[in-house]
Parts: sequence; structure tokens; C-alpha cells
Amino acid sequence: MLEPQATENLIRQHLKEHNLLKSKEDQVWEIRNSKVSGRGLFAKRDIKQGELIFIDTPMIIGPRCYQKYLPMCINCYKSGCTLFPCDRGCGLPICSNECENSRNHIEFECERLQSWQPTCGSMWSMELLQAVVPIRSLSLSSYQRDLVRTLQQHEAINPEDEELMLQVCRAFDTNAFETAIRVDDKTSISLRGLYPLGALINHSCLPNTRHYFNDRGFMFTRATVPIKKDEELTGTYVDLIWGTILRRNALRCANLKCFSYIFPDDPLNLKSSWTCRDCNVKVSSKQIESIYSALNTMINNVLSEPPRNLLEFIEGELKILVPPVNHLLLDMKFHAVSFFGRTEELEWKNLSDKELELKAQYCNDLIKILDQLGCGDCQKKGLILNELYCTKKEQLSRKVNSDKEEIKLKINKELTEIADKVKEILECDFEAADNFKNLNVSND
Repeated sequence: MLEPQATENLIRQHLKEHNLLKSKEDQVWEIRNSKVSGRGLFAKRDIKQGELIFIDTPMIIGPRCYQKYLPMCINCYKSGCTLFPCDRGCGLPICSNECENSRNHIEFECERLQSWQPTCGSMWSMELLQAVVPIRSLSLSSYQRDLVRTLQQHEAINPEDEELMLQVCRAFDTNAFETAIRVDDKTSISLRGLYPLGALINHSCLPNTRHYFNDRGFMFTRATVPIKKDEELTGTYVDLIWGTILRRNALRCANLKCFSYIFPDDPLNLKSSWTCRDCNVKVSSKQIESIYSALNTMINNVLSEPPRNLLEFIEGELKILVPPVNHLLLDMKFHAVSFFGRTEELEWKNLSDKELELKAQYCNDLIKILDQLGCGDCQKKGLILNELYCTKKEQLSRKVNSDKEEIKLKINKELTEIADKVKEILECDFEAADNFKNLNVSND
């Protein structure tokens, strides 16, 4: 593994090439050996909450190997339009003559694929579309190839090129970020990109940074909490409210006469037995697996039903089976927050006062948990706050003729505070930009 200083020099060269390099004095991060994993990023000075730490851009970007987002034009990434095979015979789909003759398309993949003589004939190939990211790696410069080799990797083309493509695949498997590019005024497409500086941020269940992307695919990383000098910069590889072996959540005790919680005796051991904290009933790890399996089956069934059934499930069976902080319950609340007011037949005007009340309650529950976890101003908090804002605004519109003036003023003040925080967290995140059209507080 390359030494931290040598890695930093390569990354600084990458940033300089894209005019993203700050002076050494203004740079707030540096690369050191990490106790978490290999190398990591560390704060050179105290960093304020919300402060921009760095901007990164991908060395390689391309389609995800995920059927949901395919097929797409290999150059502009449009999907849902008519696609044609490139006339040069590279075996990739394009949507127009402009894309077919694009310099990037010709230099990054088309010419090389022609020389390999694809066997798809006059058609384009889904397999080649999914494999275009490692093919593009062959156009990397010498220093960029060295940079790929510094990144962690899970373990009739010439052997050197084949080895580089394998290294890129391993590096993507370990380090790639899901990003997005704006393809027109209304549409963005999900892609994957290799961000060399972002790739050095190690995982923590309590991350101190968050990242987002602009419409050109640039990654912006900000502090979610105040960060002390010499503290490692961390992100999260999983949903902040997911349950993991490091953050296992309790289940209700199976003893019908007991309404307490059970916890793992050894939280870091997947085979650990679980014990009720009140009545000392023991439950084996296999029994816990069976319980979770049954709960997941119930949840999947509910998610396939009309959304209003979700509220009944949360307020009924699920609240009995798991405690308030269980990740399954939190995840279902997040589903409800995302559905109500945002999906067909559940527009704001169609929600009952009780449904609005529950949505606001779920928003507050989720925000409280994120704050207790120390997640700071993370993206998820911003999205939930936005839903809380829209919910309270709808509630206020229904109270216009019934509440006293001082109550309306109080609610408007609260709305203003929520809107300010949402804008602070999300205003530079282009994927969240559509949310802001509703963030206009009126005192009328």
C-alpha cells in the first residue's frame, strides 16, 4: 500500500487537474494511516458544523450494473428514449448522431471496442453497456492509473490492460459512490463513479461528514458535526437507522406476561443469545433469526398493499412486536413519511387530519433518533425536516379560520426555523432541489 503522503500527492494532482485544489494552507484535510482501515482522512484543524471540507470529481463514471437504470445512451445517459447501436460497430447504444460523434464516446470506449471486434453484430450489447466502466479505465493517464492502484480492492486483451480493468472493478466494488447526472430539465440518471478523495473516507456508525452531488457529478463533503483537529473524517456506508451487529436493536420479550425488551448478551457476536432485561428469559440466536425472518415477511407483505395499510400495521402489530427504537419500526416510519403527501391518491389534500398528525409524529420520532445517534446535519435529517415542514404547512392551512392569531404566528415561526434548517442542509444537493419550491413561509 502506498504511503499516505504519496497518496495525497496523487490526489492533489487529480484535484488540480479539475481546478478543485486549494492551497496547502487552506486544505483542511490530510491523509494518514487509520486505525479503522488502511488510510483515512484527518482534520488538519478544527472544522465547523456545516463547513465544506472538500469537493471531488470522479476519475471514472458510468452506468450502474442495475437493471432499474438500464438501458441508457452511453454518452448522455438518457434512458426511456429510442436507442440505436453505434454505427462504428462498438456494440454500445446511443440516442443521437451528436452522441455517436461525441469525442468522449469515441476516445473513451468506441475506438478500443472496435479493435476488439464485438460479437453482437449490428445490435448493441447490454453486457458491453454494463462493462463500460472498466473499459473506460484504459483511457486513464499514468498518474490516474497509479491512483487507482492506491485504492483498496476486493480481491483477447493484452494482460496489462486486463489487469488494469480487474483493478478498476475491484476498486469500484470497494470504493464507488452512487452519483447522478442531470440529463434534462426534469430528469436525472443514477450512475456510479470512482471519487479518489471520497474513497479515503472510512466508515463509522456515527459519521461526522455527509456528501452530496451537484448536477455535474461533483461530490461535496461537509461536516455534520463540529470536528476537532486530528480527528478522523468518517462517513457511513449504510442507512443511519439500519440495524447492524454494531448497533443491534432490542426486540420485545416473548414472555406473554412480560412487556420488557430483550438484548443480545454480546452485541458484536451474531451467535449471541439474547436475554430479557426484566424477567431474564433467554432466547437463542436462531430464534432471533426466525423472529426477524417472520417480521421481514410481514413487512414485505404490507409494502405490497395500499399505503394506508402501512399506518395500520405500524400503529397495530409492529408497535406490539418491537420497541420504539427498533430499526424495522423506524424504517417503516420512514416509508410512511415518504409515501403520505407524495404518492398518487395520497396527495396532501387527500390526507385526513389524523394521517397528517401521524406523519408529523413520525418525522419528529426519526429526527429525535438521528440526533440521539449523533448524526448531526445529515442528508436524511434534511429530507425528513422537509417532510415535516410540508406537513405542518398543510396543517396550518386547515387551521386558518379556526385558530387564534397568536397560534398561527407561533406555527409560522416554527415553519420558518424548519425551512431555514432544510435549506442549510439541502440547498446545494441538486437531487433534493425540487423540494425547495414549497419552502415559502407566509404570515398571511
